[in-house]
Amino acid sequence: MVEQVNAQKLGQIDAGQLGVPTEAGAVISALIQLALAAAGLLFFGMLVLGGLKYLTAGGDEKAAASARATLTHALMGLIIIVAAFLLAQLLFSLFGLEGIINFQ
Repeated sequence: MVEQVNAQKLGQIDAGQLGVPTEAGAVISALIQLALAAAGLLFFGMLVLGGLKYLTAGGDEKAAASARATLTHALMGLIIIVAAFLLAQLLFSLFGLEGIINFQ
């Protein structure tokens, strides 16, 4: 009897109670936040990889050039990430939606 009551209660939980966004703007905002977090982690990984490659180059010009290229690409990626975030914030404010981060 107790198991049936618990099963019925679990069946009545809606997405709002679980913290899952249900409105279109909230879903898009959550996806953008997830993508930005993944891109930030990727940037950090590339930065560490480029630094390690540079440290282990050992005077080899080709290895040092490859490490500098990795660091340059990581920084360009960071610039793209920041630009995408700012563009998303701008679009959210233009369409009157709650932004990714609310500045108040």
